Amino acid sequence: MSIRRTLSILPVVGMLALATPVAASAQTPAQVAPQATFGNLISALNNISVQINKLNALNGLTVSQVRVVNVSDLLNGNNVTALNNALNKNNVQILNLRNVLNNNEVVKNALNNNNVSVSRVVAIDVLSGGDVVVFRR
Repeated sequence: MSIRRTLSILPVVGMLALATPVAASAQTPAQVAPQATFGNLISALNNISVQINKLNALNGLTVSQVRVVNVSDLLNGNNVTALNNALNKNNVQILNLRNVLNNNEVVKNALNNNNVSVSRVVAIDVLSGGDVVVFRR
């Protein structure tokens, strides 16, 4: 292979080497802290007993794995009606969830760190990696 030909492909190899770390780092934040969405909230509200079972099955949960999300940060326009309907439909399950959380020291500590009372919690979402999103009003 001639020197001229070797030099002509070096810029391409360099660009590929630089592009790889950028793509890998772009995926990392989404894996570390999944964004809470209105859809996640409604799903969690409609599956409270499933989420309680998932929470109870967790071993070694730490405060750093618990993320507290204000429901109002997820609302826009017409979502308010859907939220109110889901809250009213699941009122008994929400009370049950709060009772469970009152007995979970890790979640209570995370709530205390965020100055949130258990009585403000409306749902939780236990993620596949073992992190917990707590939705509060």
